[in-house]
Amino acid sequence: METSPVPESSPSAGERIRSLILLGTAIGLYFLAMFQRIVVPGSIFSELQADLNVSAAAVTGLGAAFMYAYAATQLFTGILSDKFGGYRVITVGAVLFCLGSLLFPLCRSIPPLLYVCRAVTGIGAGTIFLSVVKEIQRAFPSSFGPVVGLAIMIGCGGAITASGPFVLMVRGTGWNAGLIAAGAVTALVTLLFLGLRFTIRMPAPTGIRFRIQSFLPAMKKRHNWRIFLMTGISMAIYYSFQTLLGKKFLEDYCSMSAVTAGWVLAAAWILAAAANFGMPLLSRLIGERRKPFMLFMAIGTLISSGGLIPALVFEWRMPWFFISLFILLAVCSNMSPVFLSILRETNPADNLGICASLSNFVPFALIALLGNLAGFLMELFEPAITDEGIRVYGTQSYIAVFLLYTLFALAGLFLAFGIRETRGQHLDVD
Repeated sequence: METSPVPESSPSAGERIRSLILLGTAIGLYFLAMFQRIVVPGSIFSELQADLNVSAAAVTGLGAAFMYAYAATQLFTGILSDKFGGYRVITVGAVLFCLGSLLFPLCRSIPPLLYVCRAVTGIGAGTIFLSVVKEIQRAFPSSFGPVVGLAIMIGCGGAITASGPFVLMVRGTGWNAGLIAAGAVTALVTLLFLGLRFTIRMPAPTGIRFRIQSFLPAMKKRHNWRIFLMTGISMAIYYSFQTLLGKKFLEDYCSMSAVTAGWVLAAAWILAAAANFGMPLLSRLIGERRKPFMLFMAIGTLISSGGLIPALVFEWRMPWFFISLFILLAVCSNMSPVFLSILRETNPADNLGICASLSNFVPFALIALLGNLAGFLMELFEPAITDEGIRVYGTQSYIAVFLLYTLFALAGLFLAFGIRETRGQHLDVD
């Protein structure tokens, strides 16, 4: 990414403090974006389905609407933040994110509007992370990695909150009241961000122009596509468990309570955050090797998704077995710093921003696709309906879904073998 020009006059001490608070507020919006990414439908799948009286495909469609919008936004956010600065991009995105978050729980009686609200929320949320990274790059050039790592950790806190704690809250308030409360918090943080944003001088826009041709050098490399697709598949399967079906599966198949299942997903997020920190350190310890981590990512994803199928076929209902597979998936699928390092080492520096945008676009587009397909496959087999109106899907529904995931994981493993080892050095690849 090109660094925005710094104003000629040095900022005052007060402005520096306000800038740090503004950055903290932007990271707070990232926390809330991660919360919204996870909470619908993953944390409240059964509650939404029972309250709205809709199919599994309709519920997973809510998640897909968010993810398609989020994925598309990734293609533009990097370039726009390079041109206008991250805070200007977040200014627009935060307003959309706030509106979508507030309106979704208020539109429960008008189902079509729920999809519009989730798409608007996804567009707004999609502007935040890459813009935050841009502003960290500008504010902390010498401590970029650790500060980005801290921001990711805080963001994972939003995903954790959307899992166990929010599920526990919903038992007392209901999903609608819980999301209204989350929307109110989002509104407060957005107002704080906007108030601070207009008290601080922004860097002048750069001469960067958005052009489709800018994507072509990164898209022409077959090696890039191996990384985009392999890591995208692994991340998509992990996020599908976390944001769509993991909690629902533990409830339906393992007879786990909603709260317990929520805490399982929260624990997986904690391990995912630890993996994002720990894997790059381990890569450094073994001589900056990258490929072993990519193979672990692909093989671990295949074991996690494929290992569910024999358990379902033979009617094993041992929660510890499924939790172990979820934990493996959480650890192996969260290696963003490692594969971003490969992209940095196999592409010109000028293309890194575009590569980062594409590496964000692919997994979220695949998450949305898997969500649509999973919802369709689940409805091929009639669910049982409890006295509370909750649909409980059977073994055949989940075998169909996990077979789909396993086929994707096999394709990811095939792609992983073609990824080149860089050992931390620049490498010319096709």
